[in-house]
Amino acid sequence: MEQVMFSWATGQEWFGIASIVVTVANFVTMTLKDEYAEKLPVLGKIWPILNWLSLNIAKNKNDKKAA
Repeated sequence: MEQVMFSWATGQEWFGIASIVVTVANFVTMTLKDEYAEKLPVLGKIWPILNWLSLNIAKNKNDKKAA
């Protein structure tokens, strides 16, 4: 069953684009601290979206509010 789902997903163009977007969101949210990223003009506005895309909806270790 897994091979059927995987072969279907690899044949879809949107699946590859979505995977790249999620991977980039993971990279950005892992490398920057929340307090620094929220202060940047453009990145601060899309930061909640990046957290959601990277499935980082729980509090980060680097988030001072969670500590």
